[in-house]
Amino acid sequence: MKPLNALILVILVFVFSRNMINQARADDYQSFYKDDGSLVIIDNAEDSGIMVVDGEVEYYVVPKDDGSPTFIYDDELIVCTNTGCY
Repeated sequence: MKPLNALILVILVFVFSRNMINQARADDYQSFYKDDGSLVIIDNAEDSGIMVVDGEVEYYVVPKDDGSPTFIYDDELIVCTNTGCY
């Protein structure tokens, strides 16, 4: 292989790897276990967490301001935007 072809191949591998790493980031993904042991998965939220209200553990979700949907996988799929949840 010529040195120029090898250099181009290495650059392509680095670009491909960087794109895969950027796509695989899990910054927008969070999960919680409820009291009954079931799993709640929250994807693409501005903020989410757990709080205790009247002795009960509950979770909260704040959708992103840009209007992109936030997905909450609980007992059912809930999709939230800045206009409401469905």
